[in-house]
Amino acid sequence: MLDKVKKTVDEYKMLVGKNKVIVALSGGADSMCLLDVMLELSHNYPITVIAAHVNHCLRGEESQRDNLFVREECNKRGVTLFEKSIDIKSLARTRKQGLEECGRIERYAFFASLADDDNTVIATAHTASDNAETVLLNMTRGCGVEGLSGIPPVRDNIIRPLIRCTRREIEKYCSDRDIPFVIDSTNLTDDYARNIIRHNVLPQLKKINSSADSVINRLSDLAKTESRYINKQSRFILEKNSVDGGYSVSGLLSEDEDILPSVIKLAVEKIFHITAEKRHIDIIVEMIQNRFGALQIRKNCIVKIKGDTLVFANEEEEEVYFEPVCPKINEVYSFCGKKYVFREKKSENDFTDNKINKKLLYLRLKCDILSCDTVLRQRRVGDYFRQYGRNCTKAVKKLFIDEKIPQERRNKLLLLASGKEVLWIEGIGSAENAVPDSDSYIIVEVWEE
Repeated sequence: MLDKVKKTVDEYKMLVGKNKVIVALSGGADSMCLLDVMLELSHNYPITVIAAHVNHCLRGEESQRDNLFVREECNKRGVTLFEKSIDIKSLARTRKQGLEECGRIERYAFFASLADDDNTVIATAHTASDNAETVLLNMTRGCGVEGLSGIPPVRDNIIRPLIRCTRREIEKYCSDRDIPFVIDSTNLTDDYARNIIRHNVLPQLKKINSSADSVINRLSDLAKTESRYINKQSRFILEKNSVDGGYSVSGLLSEDEDILPSVIKLAVEKIFHITAEKRHIDIIVEMIQNRFGALQIRKNCIVKIKGDTLVFANEEEEEVYFEPVCPKINEVYSFCGKKYVFREKKSENDFTDNKINKKLLYLRLKCDILSCDTVLRQRRVGDYFRQYGRNCTKAVKKLFIDEKIPQERRNKLLLLASGKEVLWIEGIGSAENAVPDSDSYIIVEVWEE
């Protein structure tokens, strides 16, 4: 097994230019094996091995037992140990996070605080068995090629020297070398999704193919290769189409459409430091294809089309408010840098003619449409609109979606309404029952200040 680990370390250049390795030590078989392996490798590589242990305070006396065990083993081996105790349950409750997520974040934060220079790496005891479980877990969550890649052997300054070794090989290594370890009782239950896969799913798959975990790891290796290539091409496309303020829409449209989702995913990760959901990626791709639109992924994370540029903006959607008013003829109203005025007009056009040019109805209303019950305002929940010539009634929310009006613009459009019935919408036009029926009408003039 030592030869297998050394091959993995060399293949992924895990220790090139490094002089210190921090072993993440829980006290379990995997991490105790890792500690022993790294100490053995220190005879061949110019590295100093130290250890780090985090007590999550989740298992009472058992957590204290693990902490004491790790401390004693490091003393026996002459390994410097750094320890930290964290009340993960209380912290997770405060942050509204799951226990696993909170624990992982705190562990890696502690390890990172110890890796104070570029010559130090953090070694974790992830194994080939862990990788197979991760691939299956990712599949149940609906992953792509990257999810099938499983656990990366190297990520930033984190290395996984045991990633080619199975749990069975590690247990045999500990047995042959008489390496003691503790057992985490939570690993014996099915309280976590990973344990369900470990105790139930993989054993069933092995009834079909006794080498199921090895096969899954081969799939993972193939996916890693493809994922690396896709990421490499995506980075190249982003750099090639980079323009002042964002990325060229025309340039992105000239690329193979099958790689666009990966390009967008990479851009979101690069700029916002978050992982984009598939639904967000699909919307952004559609925006590029339509050369129009905007999307707020999260607070302060907005993607929008501006001219021929795809812009990723770290800004919060602007909150705007228009005081509702019963509009009067010739009175000017201001909102979001625009002016609105209702004027009476007369035309020789026959407004009873069904063949009338629909463009004429875009800003025109019946003369008697304005009353004390008619209000100029922003959209509200429950608003509905019967669009001229469509013979159907829609919720204004659904209409805005169908018309592909960007989320950020919807509150910046004014409408004329009587209760929940909308009679006119800026940019869309008049409702069926608000269309002029004579040569006298009201026109809504809108212009930018």
